[in-house]
Amino acid sequence: QVACGPGRISPAHCLAKGCCVDPETSSCYYPLEECTADRHFVFAVRRAISIPPVDPATLVIAGNTSCTPVICTPDIAIFKFPVTGCGTHAFVVGETTIYLAEVESLARRNFQSYGVITRDSPLRLLVECRYAEGNLASSGYLVKISNPPSTVLSRGVFGVQLRIATGDYKALHKLIHLDESYTRFYPQYHRPLRLLLGNPVYLEVRLLNAPDPNLVLLVHYCVAYPRSGQAVWVLLYDGCPNPLDYGHTSTLHIHSKLPLPKHHRRFHIQTFQFLDSTSYSYVNEEIYFMCSTELCLPSERQCMEGCFDGRSPFSLQAEPGPGSISGRKSILIK
Repeated sequence: QVACGPGRISPAHCLAKGCCVDPETSSCYYPLEECTADRHFVFAVRRAISIPPVDPATLVIAGNTSCTPVICTPDIAIFKFPVTGCGTHAFVVGETTIYLAEVESLARRNFQSYGVITRDSPLRLLVECRYAEGNLASSGYLVKISNPPSTVLSRGVFGVQLRIATGDYKALHKLIHLDESYTRFYPQYHRPLRLLLGNPVYLEVRLLNAPDPNLVLLVHYCVAYPRSGQAVWVLLYDGCPNPLDYGHTSTLHIHSKLPLPKHHRRFHIQTFQFLDSTSYSYVNEEIYFMCSTELCLPSERQCMEGCFDGRSPFSLQAEPGPGSISGRKSILIK
């Protein structure tokens, strides 16, 4: 249990902070797996979350190894830190502020005269909190908590893949022209790709080895970020393009001719490069894409994405981040 507030906090103040009151001792504790009303991440990472099991004592917040669990046992690590602390990334879409933190395991190293090795498997977890403007309580959720409401049995492991469609390779100009028909895709070993700014990139998010053909793949948001992770650009949010970058990203669409169309979501963007927020010079780094997804069963609830805060995306205002520049400079995409 993680104490919330001062030692003699009243039950009323405890509940107002979004915390829980122990009925026997009147002590105040943070709830687990929550984005709290006083804007803290509070979550647990259990040893059995991965195979092989992770050692909770090796877990830290990526980018800030001083951010360690507030409680750690051989079986569980509990983290609690402000949503603006520990090197978290924040971005605003409409009236919603999204905070992202990444948990990673530190590899224990063995040194010998001619090399260094580790036997620890790497672990990385992305944790997310969302706060809508004007709400007293958090409307966030944790991306790593993805337990489905019902059990589905299947052989093998299912997953979600984000991939880039490929087309013809122009040997003369050493440039790749991507394919809007989505007939071929680049294998993982082919990345990074070098592309000209302003050219289209056709992306597909798909469900692999689906345990149930009735599952619907939902894409909550997609972002792009440079290798350093110092900036982020929203491409899609709840199925809608970023209104601050209107016309450069398409909406999500389903291809009805696919065998399982609801297991695939497709969209395209125009390539861009991040700029330094101070000097506005090109940030010469590879750009990565990431999408947050969910698997939904139509028999249990309505499966659909909405737009920003349930409103038209064209009526929103938000603070712009590092932007894109048109031109003939090439970029690296992974």
